[in-house]
Amino acid sequence: MKHDNNFNEESGSEDLVDEQAAAWLVRLRAENVGYEEKAAFARWLAHDPAHRQAYADMCMLWGDAALKQALSEAETKPSEISRLKKEARPEQRLLLAMAACLALAFVFRVELTVSLQADYATKVGEQKTVRLEDGSVVTLNTDSALAVTMQGGQRTIALLKGEAFFDVQPDARRPFVVHGDHSITRVLGTRFFVHERGHSDEIKVLSGRVEVTDGQRWRQSVVLRDGDAVSVGRDGHSATGRLDTKLTTSWLNGYLVFEDIALGDVIEQVQRYRNGVVIFKDNSLRQLKINGRINLRDPAHILETLEKSLSVRITHLSDWLVIIG
Repeated sequence: MKHDNNFNEESGSEDLVDEQAAAWLVRLRAENVGYEEKAAFARWLAHDPAHRQAYADMCMLWGDAALKQALSEAETKPSEISRLKKEARPEQRLLLAMAACLALAFVFRVELTVSLQADYATKVGEQKTVRLEDGSVVTLNTDSALAVTMQGGQRTIALLKGEAFFDVQPDARRPFVVHGDHSITRVLGTRFFVHERGHSDEIKVLSGRVEVTDGQRWRQSVVLRDGDAVSVGRDGHSATGRLDTKLTTSWLNGYLVFEDIALGDVIEQVQRYRNGVVIFKDNSLRQLKINGRINLRDPAHILETLEKSLSVRITHLSDWLVIIG
């Protein structure tokens, strides 16, 4: 991946690392931050001790009014960050750095657990198709991981993170079961999607029939058929809805297709396929409606494609920090 090469080239620049740390601090404080972004953040932290130090410094400085104003205006200057770091009180630096380290330890533990458990995984921007020993085919979307158990009468998949499409080989004697973070999906033979989104799991059936319940016990099961979709969270499952086949399956063909979708939702989807942080300078821009198709095989130019079709300004402050508005 080009992103890994960029890390090596950029790690010697203190100013750029500070920029990245500030961008991550802003993004991780947002309400809609997902697991995929947290995992990308963990990889950035693990790449270089300087990244961890820079992020701890940013956490320490977050309460500084000058820094907060600069971040809100998305115009933070590396020289200003350096000045604020030097002026911080030693006791403030120590306490907040300790708090930051505790938060980082949790992120590292989650990411390490996924890595150790996964049989198959994809990086950010990568997709992979796997044929299981029973003949079933699984396609992993960007930044996804799963563990497979095929023993005796069991066909069990644990979707550890991300999204996967399952084309299941029928076998009435061996039900195919997919465990998400919040859900369990049982099926004999069908084609369906499971997307683990952190706060909920989304299950969408392209064809066939599945039974879905919460991940704790079979108290609220629902049967999905061709074209049905449901979301499962801590409080159970949502009402059954209908999926848009073209939009749902587009990533399998290397594209994201949007029809009258809010720009904020488009960016949330796009961010699953690229590293870095996107910040809206004007939140009203999130409601702009978008129509079009984005090529996932060229993740470095995804935002350029959007910019050409929009009447808004997109500023690349660095490879990691992008401002819309």
